[in-house]
Amino acid sequence: MNLISKNSEIIGDVKIGDKVTVCSFAVIKGDEGPIRIGDNSNVQEHVTLHGAGVSIGKNVTIGHAATVHGCKVGDNVLIGMNSVILNNVEIGEWSLVGAGAVVTPGTKIPSNSLVLGVPAKVVREINEGEKKMIEEGYKNYLRKLEKAKDTSEK
Repeated sequence: MNLISKNSEIIGDVKIGDKVTVCSFAVIKGDEGPIRIGDNSNVQEHVTLHGAGVSIGKNVTIGHAATVHGCKVGDNVLIGMNSVILNNVEIGEWSLVGAGAVVTPGTKIPSNSLVLGVPAKVVREINEGEKKMIEEGYKNYLRKLEKAKDTSEK
């Protein structure tokens, strides 16, 4: 079961995994290339996914109003609110992109990275507290999905 807002827009070649949440006013446009979203991920309000192919891993949180364009995002990644991820970026697993960061075209971010700034740079490896924050991000949306499922079955 997925939780897809009726106020979101999903167009073109889009495949969404299991237990994915797509919130209000998110736009997922697979008209220029395929968009793939892995299991347990969440696409929050006002997010745009677009471009010549977007691959989102499992257990990914994409924060409010982020733009993710033509790139690959690994498993267990948190993309902060209002971040911009541009073409041909690769984000390794267990990485955290801070709110408002702009990841420029072609940037390769290694796994376990904390990425901040404009332009975004890897500042250090994430710590255990940040790993827990990444886990809590997607698990929070899984709880919301389960609550919605419980409500819809009554």
